[in-house]
Amino acid sequence: MSARKATEADAGLLLAWRNDPRTRQASRSTGVITLDEHSAWLRGVLASPDRELYVVESGGNPVGTVRFDREDDGVWEVSITLAPESRGRGLSGAVLAEGERAVTASRPVRVIVAAVHRDNAASAALFARAGYAETTPAVDGFRKLRKTVS
Repeated sequence: MSARKATEADAGLLLAWRNDPRTRQASRSTGVITLDEHSAWLRGVLASPDRELYVVESGGNPVGTVRFDREDDGVWEVSITLAPESRGRGLSGAVLAEGERAVTASRPVRVIVAAVHRDNAASAALFARAGYAETTPAVDGFRKLRKTVS
């Protein structure tokens, strides 16, 4: 597995993964996104000093994406999406770990937090296996998890 920074050339791939029904079900924003909306969002993410977006590949094939949004000095919120065709293959832990490796290599990271939909047992289990612990009760249907990195 390897993570690379996303580029504008990834727009179509990332949009397809984002608009997948299972991805939307677990997201804060569940509506279908248009190409224009997604392209504008992607340009903003790529230009922001407070965001990191990685495409994770296995054997040269994209299998997922991991995004980090700075919340505070050294505190980053993670969001992970697996390609629909990569689900059920046991890749989520490796995708998350590769994203964490990439962001901690390029940014000062003390804590990583995750917001997991209360009905998303698979994501909750993924983050628990990766060392995240629940910090607060669910708010707006999302549990907040936290991992101290350094």
